[in-house]
Amino acid sequence: MKNLILAVAVVLVTATTFAQKKETLKTQTSQKTNTSKDQTTGQHGTEADRQFVMKALEGGNAEIKKGGLARSKSKNPDIVKYGDMMENDHHSVNGKLKQAAKERGYKVSEQLTAEAQKMYDNLSKMEGEAFDREFVTQMIADHREAIELFKQQAANGTDQELKKLASDALPTLEMHLKEIERLQSTMNDRK
Repeated sequence: MKNLILAVAVVLVTATTFAQKKETLKTQTSQKTNTSKDQTTGQHGTEADRQFVMKALEGGNAEIKKGGLARSKSKNPDIVKYGDMMENDHHSVNGKLKQAAKERGYKVSEQLTAEAQKMYDNLSKMEGEAFDREFVTQMIADHREAIELFKQQAANGTDQELKKLASDALPTLEMHLKEIERLQSTMNDRK
């Protein structure tokens, strides 16, 4: 009888310990899936914060490459100057984004997305005024998209550092859009 009671007690203790370990593992997995750091601090945010970093870097990489292309291909001094500004300003923001990604363990790529590469390749085959017009068109679309992305992060991000980075970058992105729209207007006036 004592052996039976002892055996039942051992089984109960083992089952309870197993259930506790399973629940602990389930809780840890859930926390890792939802955030990369404590949600209450908002320090390292959610999957949406990670996606912001990735998309912002992808867009910045495209702007840098297109800016370099404008500097080397355009004969319009305003487009060349704008291309230079794209390289400088987006290198600066991308540097901050890369540092944030590194601190959070996000893997980043310097490669353009397939769509961005296709647009870049198309642009690189153009010359003269056709190049300038397509460059301007792409810059307007790219900056409108970037502004929306950064506004969303500034308003809805959970990672406070990334929210600040987005908020701080918005005036520069908005200035880029205004400047390229001004260049488009100037080019249209010359027709």
